[in-house]
Amino acid sequence: MKIKAEILITKEKEVNYNKIFITGSDESFIAYVKNYIVKNFRERGFFVDLSGNYNSGIVGNLFSDKKTLFLLPSYPFKKNEIDHHIPKGQHILIAMPNGNKANTVKNSLTQSGEVLVVECYPLNRKTKEIILNSFIEKNSLILSSNVYWYVVDSFDNNYAIFISQLELLTLFNNKIELISEVEKIVFVENKLELNRVFFNILRNNTLLTSVFNKNIDSVNNFYIFLNSIKLYLEIIRSSPNKEVALYSFPKYLFAEKEIFIKIYNQMNENKLIKAYSQLSKVESLTRKHPGLFSLVGLRFFLNLRKIIIS
Repeated sequence: MKIKAEILITKEKEVNYNKIFITGSDESFIAYVKNYIVKNFRERGFFVDLSGNYNSGIVGNLFSDKKTLFLLPSYPFKKNEIDHHIPKGQHILIAMPNGNKANTVKNSLTQSGEVLVVECYPLNRKTKEIILNSFIEKNSLILSSNVYWYVVDSFDNNYAIFISQLELLTLFNNKIELISEVEKIVFVENKLELNRVFFNILRNNTLLTSVFNKNIDSVNNFYIFLNSIKLYLEIIRSSPNKEVALYSFPKYLFAEKEIFIKIYNQMNENKLIKAYSQLSKVESLTRKHPGLFSLVGLRFFLNLRKIIIS
């Protein structure tokens, strides 16, 4: 079965397929959907195996009732094992962008039985309407007709950024009638550069402070900055080795690969726990005191550096 990623997410239903393949041309969307599905399985008591290897005999852990989701870099079975039966309670998830390898994996999976193929592509007017309608209902938003169509036509076609922009609207007011109000709330500029700010993390505190202050000059930019850090930390957390991490790393950030691997090599489980704890705190503080985003954000950035290099 094929399904558009935005349809899968807006339906918010359980994913019950034994084999799940996420693909498409929007890599940040692929990462978002992978995290969404993994969270769905975890909430249902599944043990998520991040080793990158498939083991039909795995028993999960004490809390999983032997139900396991395997996150794999590629199709796990040899050609003559394509009809291999996946035991009840086991599921595999593979995520990769379009390409020859993705086509091979998809063909192998579909030959071996029923598979859910989730397609992740840049949003268009129709798909943005679907997401916006779901977001409005979920968050009890009231938008005038002019504002509604302004959002559809003017907000970003990248899913992760589009959702970030919508979330900013909820911080302002549940009822928005004027386009000028939206323009004040959401103004995304140099999003690629904002995505690169994190990769200065290994520099000294003085340079880090300068980079942060020059680029993170609004609460809108700060939330985009935070979302980019979440993406990189998730890649590090879910990758059993640097090869898998590089495979998941956004291709448009090729110039930052070397720094990313240095960061990856310095991280461990304890550091990740501390980093996520800091993320949770800074998000909570910023929601309560948005005017302090710069002070709170810079302190978070410096603390994150301290965690990584410790």
